[in-house]
Amino acid sequence: MITITKRAAEEINLSTHDPDSQGMLIRFAVDQTDEGFQYLMGFDERHDSDIHLESNGVEYILAYEQKALLEGMVVDFDQIDSDSEYSFVFMNPNDPDYEPPEGGDAPKK
Repeated sequence: MITITKRAAEEINLSTHDPDSQGMLIRFAVDQTDEGFQYLMGFDERHDSDIHLESNGVEYILAYEQKALLEGMVVDFDQIDSDSEYSFVFMNPNDPDYEPPEGGDAPKK
């Protein structure tokens, strides 16, 4: 469903040590705006209607209604270029503005 790379999994696992995130799972979501897809992630409680999966040792959830928008997405933790800081990168072949980077774990469009 969603692939979380090893680097992203390590970063997410570091966040689980925060007492505010205890007992919660990472939630992925996307908001479709006029500017394109806006990606959201954060710790949340699981709801009965959620999809609950695991990738690279990280349990995650997403709303069932978001499945078609997020299926096949890869979440990485990397630098976009040498001048930027490390951040989460969402590579989603369902995003109309998605351009796959060369090489790596990126999904094809």
